[in-house]
Amino acid sequence: MKCEKGSVMLEILVSLSLLMMTVSLLLPQTLLIMQERKNIQLRYNAQLFLKEAAATYMYHHVISPVIEKQYENVTYRIQWQDEKVCVRWKDIKRREIERCRYVKK
Repeated sequence: MKCEKGSVMLEILVSLSLLMMTVSLLLPQTLLIMQERKNIQLRYNAQLFLKEAAATYMYHHVISPVIEKQYENVTYRIQWQDEKVCVRWKDIKRREIERCRYVKK
């Protein structure tokens, strides 16, 4: 009877160690995927702001030198440079990202 109790305890320890190893391998990857999903959403929002600025120029011929828009705790900075409009923002990892779009004047 004693021998069986010891083997059950050993099986529990082995299964717990396997579970902890699996969690320690999958958790960082899951967090990375969640961050990249958020970065994709931020990039999509920036693209919308670029389209809006380009459309405003194309239809109303209005150029604002620098516009800052706050959306979901992220500040997007939109600025014109010659024939292109650029938007800058910081992503989840605090990297500064810039996307530009050319507009015919």
